Amino acid sequence: MKISFWLLCFVLVTSVTLAQQRDEVHQHADSVYQAIGKMPEAKEKVQSLLDLSFFMSDYDSTQSLQYIQEAKQLMGSSYKEAFYSGQLAFYTATVYFDDRPEEAKREYLRAEEFFKKTKDPRADRYRVRLWSSYGALLQREGRSQDYADVVLNKSIPMARKMGDSILTGNNYQNLATVLMNMKQHVKAENYFQQAIGFLQGNPGAKEERLTVFVNAARNALFQHKYSNARSLLDSAAHIVKGWKLSPFIPMYYSMEGTYYQKMNRPDRAISNFEKGLTEAKRLRNDYLIYYILFEQFELYSSIQNYAAALKTLHQVLPYVQESHSLRDKQMVYYNLAHTETQLQHYKEATDWFEQHKKVSDSLALAESDQRVLDLEKKYQTAEKENELLKIRTESQSQALSLQKNRTLIVVLIATVLLLIGVGFFLLKAAQNRRILAIQKGKLLEEELKNVKNQDKLNRYNAMLEGQEIERNRVARDLHDGLGGLLAGVKLRLSAIAFRDKTNKSSELDAVIHQLDHSVNELRRIARDMMPEALLSMGLEPALRDLCQTMSSGAMKVSFEAINLRSNYAQPLVIGVYRIVQELLANAVRHSEASQVWVQASEHEGHFYLVVEDDGKGFDQSRVKEKSGIGLSNIRNRVELLNGNLEVESKQGASFHIDIQMHG
Repeated sequence: MKISFWLLCFVLVTSVTLAQQRDEVHQHADSVYQAIGKMPEAKEKVQSLLDLSFFMSDYDSTQSLQYIQEAKQLMGSSYKEAFYSGQLAFYTATVYFDDRPEEAKREYLRAEEFFKKTKDPRADRYRVRLWSSYGALLQREGRSQDYADVVLNKSIPMARKMGDSILTGNNYQNLATVLMNMKQHVKAENYFQQAIGFLQGNPGAKEERLTVFVNAARNALFQHKYSNARSLLDSAAHIVKGWKLSPFIPMYYSMEGTYYQKMNRPDRAISNFEKGLTEAKRLRNDYLIYYILFEQFELYSSIQNYAAALKTLHQVLPYVQESHSLRDKQMVYYNLAHTETQLQHYKEATDWFEQHKKVSDSLALAESDQRVLDLEKKYQTAEKENELLKIRTESQSQALSLQKNRTLIVVLIATVLLLIGVGFFLLKAAQNRRILAIQKGKLLEEELKNVKNQDKLNRYNAMLEGQEIERNRVARDLHDGLGGLLAGVKLRLSAIAFRDKTNKSSELDAVIHQLDHSVNELRRIARDMMPEALLSMGLEPALRDLCQTMSSGAMKVSFEAINLRSNYAQPLVIGVYRIVQELLANAVRHSEASQVWVQASEHEGHFYLVVEDDGKGFDQSRVKEKSGIGLSNIRNRVELLNGNLEVESKQGASFHIDIQMHG
C-alpha cells in the first residue's frame, strides 16, 4: 500500500510535540527518513527529502545539505531541468540563510532565474517564498526599504494571484514587520491585522499565526498599546502551549520579557528572557541567542544593574565577533565601553572605545568602497555603450560606401530625424521649465504658509506665557492678599463672638461659616490657576493631585506615571499640566464617561501622554467647526512643545501625545 508522506509526518510530529532536546529532533528526522525510503515513487521521495531538508535547516545544516544531495541523485538527469534546478537552489539557500547570508542570496537569485524559465505551476509558490526570504536577508543588512519594495512588488502580488491565504498572510506580516522596523507603526498595525485575517482559523498555519501574533504584539508595545499587546501575546501563548518544535518560540518568550519590562516587572521579564535563551540554545540558533541576550542587556541597563549588564554583554560578544556584520560589532563595542564607564572601569572602557572606533572606520571605508564599485559599474556600462555605438557607426559607414546612389535619401532622412529630435528636445525643455516654475511656485507658497504658521505659533506662545504670568500673579494676589484679608476678618468676627458668649447670635455664626466657605473657594480658585504641587513638588504629584480632584462618583479618573523625573523644564511642566487640565475638563463637560485614564511616561528622550475615556466620543469634523471645546487650544500647546497629537474618537475619546524633549 502506498504510504502518504504528509500523513506520516503529522503523526510523527504529534508524537514528539513535547520534545525539547536536539537529539529528539534528530530522532524525528530519522523516523521520517525511514518512511521516505519505503515510498515507491522517485518523485515523491525527492520532494519529501527536500521538505525534510527544509525542516532540518533550523537544527543541523550539515544533515540538511546531505538530504538535498540525496534528492539530487534521485533526480537523475532531471536535475538539469529548470524547475528541479530551481528547487535545488531554493533549498540550498534555505540552509545557508543564517550562517552564510551572501551565498543564500546568490542561491535565491539562481532559483528565480530557473523558475522563470519553467511553465511548471508549482514554480510560482517557490517564487513567492524565495522573494520573501531574499527580502528578509536584505532586512538583516539594514536595507529595510529594499525589503519593503520586494514584498510589495513581488511576493504579495504573486501570492494573491495564486489565491493562497497562508502565503498572502505571511507576506502581509513580512511587510508589516519591516514597516514596524522603519517606525511606521500605524501602517504596520494595519498590515498585521490583514495578515491575521488571512491566517486566522487556518489549521495549517500554526507557525505563521504564532509569528504574526508575536510581531503584532511588538508593534503594539511600540505604540504603548499595552492591553492590545497582552491580548496578542495571550493568543500566541495558546499556540505555544504543548508545541515545542517551532523555531519562533524563543522570540515569543523574548516578547513576553519585553512586555513585562514595559510593565516595570523586571523579575518576570528576566524569567521570560531566560526561557527564550534556553529555547534558542536548544535550537543552536546563534542569531536568536544574540538577539535575546541583547534584549536582556538592555533590561539590566534600564534598571541600572550594570554588573549584570556587563556580564550579559560578554555573553553576546562571541556571537558578534563571529558575525560578518560590522554594525552589530559597532553597537556591542559601544555598549561595552559605556557600561564599563558606568562601573568606573576606565581602562577597559578606553579599550572598548578604541575597538568601536576601529569598527566605525572600517564600516565607513566599506561603504566608501561600495560607492566606488557602483561608480565603476556605471563607468564600465558607459564604456560598453560607447563601443557599441562605435561599431554601429562603422557599419553605417560601410553601408553608405556600398550604396552611394542612396546617399541623398539617407541625408534627407537623417535631417528629418534631427529636426524631430531637436523639436522633441525643445518641447521637453519647455515642459521641464513649466514644471519647474510650478514647483517653485508651490515651494514659495509652502514657505509663506510655514512663515505664517510659525508667526502664529510665536504669537500664541507669547499669549500663553503672558496668561501663565498673569495667572501666577492673580493666584498669588488672591491667596496672599485677599485671602489674608478674609482670614483676618474671620478672626475678628470669631473674637467678637467669643467675647459676647451671653448674647450668642446664630446670624453671626452663619456669617463666620459663610466666610469660611468663601476663603476655601478663594484658595481653590488660586490653586486651579497655579497649583502649589506644580510649583513645589513637580509634574507627577501635580498631575496626580489634579486627577484626584477631578475624580467623582459619576466619573472616576485614574492616573499612572511611568519613569517620570522631577526636574523637567518649566515650559514642559506647565504645558503638560494645562493639556491634561483641558482634556479632563472636556471629559467632564462633553463625554458622559464613567472612567477616564491618564498615563504619563518618558522613554528615550520622548515624553508620552495618553488620556482615554469610555464616553460617547465625538465627531472630529464637527468639532473643528465649533469653538470653546478646547481641541484647537490643545493642538497649539502640543505644537509649541515640539510634539505630535493623535486623536481617536469613534468609541470613547483617546488622545495620544508624543513630545520630543530634546528636539
